[in-house]
Amino acid sequence: MGKREDLSDVVYLSDVKKTPLISMARKGERLNKQLLFEYQVKKLGDRKPGGVPDGKDVDAFDANQPRALIQARGEVFRRAPRVGFIAVGNTVAGVPNEFDAAVQDQLTENKRDMEKELFSIQESNGDDGVNGSKFRALARYINAGELAFNELPIPAGFRTPVGQVYTGVFGDGINTGLTEPVLQGLLQARWEATGDSGDLTGFVSATIKNRFGTFSQYQANIANTTVIWLQGMRKVEGKTLYGPSIDVYESDWGTFRLIPVNLDFLPSQYYGYMLDMSQVSIRDRGVGTEMPLPNMGGGPVELIQSIIGPEWGDPRSHVKIACSGA
Repeated sequence: MGKREDLSDVVYLSDVKKTPLISMARKGERLNKQLLFEYQVKKLGDRKPGGVPDGKDVDAFDANQPRALIQARGEVFRRAPRVGFIAVGNTVAGVPNEFDAAVQDQLTENKRDMEKELFSIQESNGDDGVNGSKFRALARYINAGELAFNELPIPAGFRTPVGQVYTGVFGDGINTGLTEPVLQGLLQARWEATGDSGDLTGFVSATIKNRFGTFSQYQANIANTTVIWLQGMRKVEGKTLYGPSIDVYESDWGTFRLIPVNLDFLPSQYYGYMLDMSQVSIRDRGVGTEMPLPNMGGGPVELIQSIIGPEWGDPRSHVKIACSGA
């Protein structure tokens, strides 16, 4: 297998899944050796009425609103490429060096391992000597009470509001499930909580991205009304028909750039996250670090190790779609 005279010098790879979250998140502070860290969040208070009479001295004072600490953990990810002592010396078409190719493949796999867990529903967990430290993943961090905190709970007043999390059925998108009014409600709830309608990033499954396309083509009928404005969404140029393509969703409550995420990285096809990426960072103690291991005669081997801990920012800044099913 792999004889040079029978093969061209090309190896084709169809698996080119991207890892957008790791690629887009800014680099945070260095992780400490305990892999346990914390960061602060705060909110301002209620409105104070005016109506101070002329000549009245100050007899009451305004205390600063307390800040809350959110604790989080880092996690170690490893891959260990190895090539047998016979295979390492093979001459294979399209592979100048069998071990180097194995290392590059496992570096890619290591990055994908991290991306999958960042988008997952896993809970944080301390290192007990048997099970290693785990970070709290995004689906459990953006959490209005639908998922339990087993440790390091987020302070109650700083959790994601219920209105910013959708856990109902996916539905048909017109009359049931994740409809455009439901989506607008999520975004409005976020605006009500933060006052922010800036640009956000939507990391969504292909299924949910297609739902945004449905919003551009159909809407529920409104009884006893007459259409006064109609926009065409499809055009023909020559022999090519262009359908609607939604990459940016703009609403009264924010503008979202939509980035499709491969299902390999998401809990299910019915998940999506709307994130304020200015608050998201990845702390690390080395990513993709390569360390050669002793060759005991079986062939070259290497350790690839990454240690990361996500800092998700204020839980009230994000929105989660976690549909319970079709």
